[in-house]
Parts: sequence; structure tokens; C-alpha cells
Amino acid sequence: MKEFLRENKAMIIRISISICLIIAGLITNGFNELFALILYMGAYIVNAYQIIYKAVKKLIKKGEIGVSMLMTIASLGAIIIGEYFEAAFVVALFLIGELIEDIAGDYTRNSLKALYEIRPDKARVKGRGELVRVEDVNVGDIIEVYAGERVPLDGIVIDGVADIDTSVVSGESIPVSARAGTELYAGYLDLNGAITIEVTRKSEQSMVQRIIDISLNASAKKSKNEAFINKFAKYYTPSVIGLALLVSIVPAILGLDIFDWAYKAFALLAISCPCAVVISVPLAYSCAIGFASRNGVLVKGSGVFEKLSSINTMAFDKTGTLTKSELRVNKVESYCELTKMELLEIASVVEKKSVHPVAQAIQREAERFKIGFEEGTNYREVAGRGAECDSSFGHIKAGNYDFAGCGDQASGSATVYISLDGKCIGYIGVGDNIKENGKKAFDRLRENGIKKIYILSGDKKSKVDIVASTLYADGAYSQLLPEHKLDALEDIIENGKDVKVGYCGDGINDLPCLSRADIGISMGAVSSDAAMDRSDIVIADDDIEKVSLAMEIAKDTKKRVISNIVFSISVKVLVAILNLVVPTFPMFVAVLADVGVMLIAVLNALRAGKKAKNN
Repeated sequence: MKEFLRENKAMIIRISISICLIIAGLITNGFNELFALILYMGAYIVNAYQIIYKAVKKLIKKGEIGVSMLMTIASLGAIIIGEYFEAAFVVALFLIGELIEDIAGDYTRNSLKALYEIRPDKARVKGRGELVRVEDVNVGDIIEVYAGERVPLDGIVIDGVADIDTSVVSGESIPVSARAGTELYAGYLDLNGAITIEVTRKSEQSMVQRIIDISLNASAKKSKNEAFINKFAKYYTPSVIGLALLVSIVPAILGLDIFDWAYKAFALLAISCPCAVVISVPLAYSCAIGFASRNGVLVKGSGVFEKLSSINTMAFDKTGTLTKSELRVNKVESYCELTKMELLEIASVVEKKSVHPVAQAIQREAERFKIGFEEGTNYREVAGRGAECDSSFGHIKAGNYDFAGCGDQASGSATVYISLDGKCIGYIGVGDNIKENGKKAFDRLRENGIKKIYILSGDKKSKVDIVASTLYADGAYSQLLPEHKLDALEDIIENGKDVKVGYCGDGINDLPCLSRADIGISMGAVSSDAAMDRSDIVIADDDIEKVSLAMEIAKDTKKRVISNIVFSISVKVLVAILNLVVPTFPMFVAVLADVGVMLIAVLNALRAGKKAKNN
């Protein structure tokens, strides 16, 4: 705010002086009209020269008759017919309106400025002994981050433990625990510990830089509403001036009072300023984009919001989008007197040394229940079949049913059979780790008008069907090659009625669908670079619920834009009619109504998207 006051100091002083002169003129008008006239003209000159200069400059350089020209004609007209108070008051109110516009613009600029401020410009590279510019740090370099510092570059934690505030990028308010293997992005805040990070991206490719780039490019991509408003404003002002001429000339031809109708014509010009609409519509989209980015939803232009608000069908990739990259244990079945916990403990002994994703899922499950601390001996792993070792329980085998010596094959996409001293003792099922909020995300999408939800995946039918039934999807396509994913999406579009589809994915194989869908959404934390570039919306983390958040922001923004347009035009038409039918309708009331409408529209626009429920 201090910076805004400093930049607009001259305008604020001029407006203040003019208001003081107008008040003084009102006070002296009763006993000295000449002195009051001088005060009014002083107030007019203090402000009007800037408006007149801008109007003439725009007319000469661009051949455009803009809003400043409306005010110039209206105010000079008021002086010609002797309404000096109205002339001074009109230009003062107009500049107050421009000041409101500047405040609104400053608000949105500060949103982008905040993004730059969260990006550190120096990094502590291990072994160099001093801070270096982030631009000079290479992929593979090791950097150190201490408590209270922001992570300067994207990377993987290789040592240390700390709680990390990720809100500036992901929008998530709850800190996450970072340890070896955790991926961190530039801009994250280290709350309480020293960590060592291996850099995975150069500074110009970091997540926060992508957010900045998307935010900058978004302003250049206009929505249909914005494009209409810009075109509307171009032809609106000349049309209003033409109408004002008719209002002043036609009554004169008919023999009516020229003075009264000239006054009404100038008042019509004053009320007809399209500022409320021209300012509030792009401002609403700009504020919504800023609000979305602060909550981890990066939107590539206001036109995306417009399309997103009309989506009625969603299709999702499965792996990495609806499920986590790591597998999880979903079933433990004992064939003997052993409990499920005991079976899991025995299995964890033999799987402890394996790096196979299925083995690691079993190990994570054992760690969750704080069991399986024993180390096996004579460990042997057979690729594609399983592993075995000796332990205090006996000789353990874990793998496929032939390797483990189990007679019957259980159903399931990834089943690990366990035998102890040659006896089959049970099996452990491992499958997709569906995101905890997946069902809630789907329910929330339906609340926001999504009628059908589909899953498209290259995975086996059994796996895809489990995810689809768990999340209550309306349909699922499985075992799809990349080129067949697009065929499946086309099938969804062709077999539906008036389908407006959004597609959410994260990989290279999702690119055709991201391009074909009305709205393409990528999950930023896990997406390939190509998927992020091709999509319309990027979710900065892998929170699937933020797809609904984006929809809610889009719907709220569209509602505010439409309400601003309808409200502004309705008030202007009403005041214009009153101006024509009321014998003595003051010009300053018309201008006051115009500024009031703009203020209400701007305040409404500044709240665009904020009704969305952020989890």
C-alpha cells in the first residue's frame, strides 16, 4: 500500500485539492457567485488537464475515442452551459474512479510479485564455501538448506530431516515431513531442520519458475467475455457520443429548450462511462488466476476458466493420477494357525533386502504395524519368481505360487505366496495405492455438475476395475496403448450427449488426450514436462481434489463476471432513463452513480474464486 501511495501521490494531492476547492465553492456560492465560479474552475483545471491530454493523445495517436474523451466532452459541455460545479465534480469523481482502478491493478500485480519473492536468488552449494547465484547451480550439485530458509532449487533430499511448509507452491497449509528421498520444490520453506538436497532441475526449469511463466502468459490469453468487452469498449464510446448528439439536436429541432436538453446530453455522456464493465471483467479473471495459483492450481489464461465452468464429463488416467506411484498391501490371508500379523511379519523378513516394488510394499506395511525387525540370512533372490532366506521362524520363501510351493493360485493382480519350511502358510495381495481423497474428489466433482466420470488406463483390467469400483466411476477402459487412449476418449465424447470433457493425466502417453479434451489437466508434482506444457491447468502437487477446486473457482468467477455486466448495464440504463424523463436531473448524480457502480463491480471482482472450498 505504501508503494501505491508513493506512485499515485500526485493524483491523490490533485484530487484532494479539487475537493477542497469544490467544498469552498459550495460554501461561498450563496453570497459571492463570482468567487465560487473561480473556485469551481480552479478545481476543474487541477484535474481536467490530465483527462483532456489523455483524450487528445489517444485520438491523435490511435484514432480512438475513449472514456477520457467522454469525460472531456461532458465536462466542457457543462462549462459551456454554465454548470461549473458539475464540471468540477465530474472530473474529480472520474479521477477517483481511475484511482480505484489503479488500486485494483496494484492488488493483482502484488499477487505476481509475491511469486518472485518466494524464489531465492542464492544457494548454499556444498563444498564451495559461499552462497552462489541459483543460475550458476547445475543439476546434480548438492545444496544445503537450514531452518528458516527457502529451498532455492528443485531437488531430492539426500540427508537430514525437516518439516517443510509447501503452501507457496502447493497451497497445502499442513507442513510435510522431508527426509531422504523426498522431492522438494524451489520456494518451499524449511521450518525446523538442516537438510541436504541433490538438485534435479536448473533454476529456469523449477516449479516456481513455471508458476511465474504460466501466470505471466495467462494474462495474454483472453476469455470470450474479455474479448467481447474489449471490442464493445472500442465501438461503445462513439455510439454514446452519437446518441448524446441526437438527445441535444432533435429536441432543438422540435422547438424544445436547447439548454435543458444539452445538459441532459452531457449528463448522458457522464453516466455512459463503461469503466465498471471494462475494468471489472478482466480484473475478476486476473484475481481468480492469482487466487488459484496461491492454492496450487495454475491456470493458463482466463479462457480456460470459461471452458472449465461448462465441463460436464471427466476422464482420468489411473497410475500417478488416481493412485500413488507406490503399491500397497490390500489383503493378507493365512492358510494356517498363524494370524495375519504373524504372516506379515514372516514375509517382511524375506522381503527386507529386495528392491522390488511389491517387496517394498510389504515392508512398508510391516513398518506401519511396527513388526518385522529380524534380518534373514542366506538370502537369495530369483528374478521374476521370488526370494528366500533362513530365519528364526525357519526357511522362508516368498514369490509366485510355483516358487513358494503353493498349490492354488489366488486371484489378484500381484499376489505374493509365503511358505515356511516347505509348507504354504498364506499369501499377501498387493495392489494400487488409491489416493486417500480419491472418493471425496469424485463426489466433489459430481457436486460441481460433473455427470459422468471415466478412468482410462494402460493397466490390466483387474487393477483398473478395482480402482473404478472403489471410486464409483461411471466407466473404465483398461489395457490401452497410448494411441488407444485417444480412441477411448473419442468414444466417450461420441456416445454422450453434448459432452464437454476434461481429461486429467500425468504422463507422455496422456498427451493426445490432454490436447483433445476441452480442458487438459496435469498433476504437476508427478507430470512429465510435456504433459505440463500441453495441459490447460497444472495442479502444482498431486492433490486430485484440486480439480474440483479449479472448477469451483471457474464457476464463481463466471458468476461474478456476468453479475457485474448485468448490474453495471442495468444501473446505467436506469439512470440514463431518469436523466431523460426527470426535468431537473443533476449531472453529478449520474457521475456519482457511475463511480458507485464501478466501486461495487471492482469489489465484487476482487473476490473472484474465493468462494471455492479449498479442501
